[in-house]
Amino acid sequence: MDFTSLRMGNMTSNDELAVVAEFIKATNAGDLATLVALFAEDAQVNDQLRNFWGRAEIASWLEREIVGEKVELDASDIKRHHDMVIVNAEMRGDFEMPRVSQRMVFDLYFAMREGKIVRLLILLVRADTKEPDIRRTT
Repeated sequence: MDFTSLRMGNMTSNDELAVVAEFIKATNAGDLATLVALFAEDAQVNDQLRNFWGRAEIASWLEREIVGEKVELDASDIKRHHDMVIVNAEMRGDFEMPRVSQRMVFDLYFAMREGKIVRLLILLVRADTKEPDIRRTT
């Protein structure tokens, strides 16, 4: 994907776009070394309410759940909101799919400092308005 076509004025810097583009390229190529190198030593990833702290934990998560499950991202939108760069992307891979008929679309929230990812939040974008399972008590 050409992120320059999605850039919103001067809101997202060329450096931020380069990091996000490299993350997506490395994800799609299954390039573990490049993915790990994109993260700061003390970075945090929250993938669907699970925290991974520091580059060592993140490297294990990347190896197991991104590269290991052959995840591919097809980005459709990028925007900046305060200090976060948010990428909307369809995700495919060799992971267990929930029983849904719709595409698996996620928002990836990137916070970056000095050319490194310091925080990445990955959240499923739901098309329905049903209450999330996490809030159910029965």
